[in-house]
Amino acid sequence: MKTNLSIITLMMLSPSLFAQSPLAEAIEGISHEGELRLGAIRTKNTQGEKATTLSLGGRVSLETKPLNGLSLVGTFLTTNPLFGNNEEGMFLGSDHHGYALVGESYLKASFGKTLFKAGRQILDTPYADSDDIGMVPNSFEGYSLINQDLSDTTLILAWLDKWSGVDAPVPEQFNAMQASGDAVITGGLIYEGVENTTLQAWHYQLDDANYNYAELGYEADTFRMGLQYTDQDNSNRAYGVHMGGNVDKLSLDIAYNKAKGTVSNGFGGGPFFTSCEDHTIAKVKNQKAMRYRAEYALDDHLILEVSHLNLNIGENETDYLASFEVNDHHTLDLIYTDMYDDGSVVRFFANYKF
Repeated sequence: MKTNLSIITLMMLSPSLFAQSPLAEAIEGISHEGELRLGAIRTKNTQGEKATTLSLGGRVSLETKPLNGLSLVGTFLTTNPLFGNNEEGMFLGSDHHGYALVGESYLKASFGKTLFKAGRQILDTPYADSDDIGMVPNSFEGYSLINQDLSDTTLILAWLDKWSGVDAPVPEQFNAMQASGDAVITGGLIYEGVENTTLQAWHYQLDDANYNYAELGYEADTFRMGLQYTDQDNSNRAYGVHMGGNVDKLSLDIAYNKAKGTVSNGFGGGPFFTSCEDHTIAKVKNQKAMRYRAEYALDDHLILEVSHLNLNIGENETDYLASFEVNDHHTLDLIYTDMYDDGSVVRFFANYKF
């Protein structure tokens, strides 16, 4: 008891000692950023039935000031329906209601050219990504390490065992990524030592299969192209190619994917060149796809885009997108997805970053 009283007395008599401590400085130096998002979605199913939801949500992130290379990061994510109860899944939880969760809470350690994170975090890799297509993105629980000591080279290692968000079976809580409860282990290498060229290779270790992914990309001022290959076991694999170019404010692209067997998007939207707002080559055996895309920038603020997906099996898809940057903080996005006999989806987002 005397010790406690002594500490309290010291705090009262010498507050400057604590105000100047490294821990106090880290707490006082907390930085923040966030995004307020108003989203609306309207779907029409194969029977012609329509459903609408208007939701308000977003995120708030806090990060302490680094202390000897260590800091703490936390991100609060939420979606709250103001109107409607759409069952599409991009906006609401598994019970078709709003939810809130701590999507990120990790220890961040930065030493030289190495960054280590331990805890819940948002990350983007070919088969585990945020896929921010609705109100709450995917986030993952585990460990990740990024190292850039080698010239023009980035090495990534991750050990992930739980996830939540838009693509997760139960979006509103963290659940095991695999039925066994074992973690997904991944390693990747990104090399940019050749001008205008990026080479990346990834390996994912799962319970029932090992995923391998490789991509070669080239991008200059007016021309770009890419090659990709993935195998998810001996019988399920896919490859793809894309190319495109720019003429003044007009951008044109064409992409092709072919799957042998049945491939997966993994834990997110998937890495395939032909992936659209809804359809990808995943989950359909021996699927082939061609995607055509055109984008036009009317000015520095408004971008219009249309893309069409031809599938070998199943309904095709056409997407119409309009994105308007009001200012550095405020953007508006409108996306209309026509899946023909599979129905349609209209989404609108008003984002305000702070």
